[in-house]
Amino acid sequence: MASEHRSNDDVVDDMTAHKQITVSATDLIESLATKMSQVLTQNQDQTPATTNEHSAAQIGIKLDGTNYPLWSQVVEMYISAKDKLGYINGDISQPETTDPTFRKWRTENAIVKGWLINSMDQNLVSNFIRFSTAKQVWDSIAITYFDGSDTSQVYALKRQVNNMKQAEGSIESYYNNLQGLWREIDFRRPNPMDCNADIQKYNTLLQEDRVYTFLDGLNDRLDKIRSDVLQMKPFPTVEQAYAHVRREEIRQMVMLAGADNNISAVMTTKGIRGVQQSSNLQMIKGGTTSSHGGRLSTKIKGQEIDGGGCSHCGNKKHNIDGCFKVHGYPEWWNDMKAKKQKEVAGGSGRVALASAEPQLSLISQVEYDSKPTSAQHELGHPHQGDHWAWY
Repeated sequence: MASEHRSNDDVVDDMTAHKQITVSATDLIESLATKMSQVLTQNQDQTPATTNEHSAAQIGIKLDGTNYPLWSQVVEMYISAKDKLGYINGDISQPETTDPTFRKWRTENAIVKGWLINSMDQNLVSNFIRFSTAKQVWDSIAITYFDGSDTSQVYALKRQVNNMKQAEGSIESYYNNLQGLWREIDFRRPNPMDCNADIQKYNTLLQEDRVYTFLDGLNDRLDKIRSDVLQMKPFPTVEQAYAHVRREEIRQMVMLAGADNNISAVMTTKGIRGVQQSSNLQMIKGGTTSSHGGRLSTKIKGQEIDGGGCSHCGNKKHNIDGCFKVHGYPEWWNDMKAKKQKEVAGGSGRVALASAEPQLSLISQVEYDSKPTSAQHELGHPHQGDHWAWY
């Protein structure tokens, strides 16, 4: 019985041990699966980042040998946004080849170097491609194309600023050109102050001088707004002065455009009236039939117009369509009047003036019979062979 009892105990112990082994194996498998899952997830997260860095959008400016100040600012800002600025300013130094971080440094250094090379003009690439590090490329470009102590460049820039005028150009173009020159000067002549209060004071004086320069170059038609800006309290920055002047220029452009439209409308109206006058005069001259207000009115060679004549001035020899008092005198009126007066003064006897003030109608005359009619007595003193007379 004792032997049998021990045998049963051994069986129980074996089963317990087997269960423990099974549980341990299961835990191990689950732990391995969890770790593998974490590794895969980490790789998936890292792979897009690496791809994005290699396929990053190119820098939007190319170094051509003459634009180093602007190019360097744009490139430095771009690399800083990628958190790789240490590769061009020396903060991240090259590790030993046996260092575990060397492989990562080598990859990222090549990426930054590629950004620099790709942002150059194709003709310049061969001058810098063989440098091994991005910092060497960056420093070599600076030595080649920039000398901060070049006073001749600063002099040339300041001279361009002083000679800059708006003239007949746009206010936007004038302001942008000034800002470009000022940025170049600031790059070569940075703020020399160390104390924050001194830096602020220096910048304030610099802004004030630039406002004076900006206002001095404005077109003379903006003279009033120039005076308004100078009286602003507190004194504006150059950006604020530009915004103020730009609003005034836009207002003037709108007003001028409106005036041009009004002038065009007036000229169009006068042109239509001129055509109407010419048509009316031709109808009167030829004794043709004209229509006014739906009523036909005929002028026949020296006779009164049917329908009572002109409803405006009361003259019986023309209607309102041919009335100069309504539609305005034609351009040739004064010349014609002076010519006729000269002929009368010279004794030609060809024209008879009924009164000092014209009665606003041009009437065709015909050769009259030797015996004057009542209408001819009414018209004045026509002469044989006359073609025109004013009434």
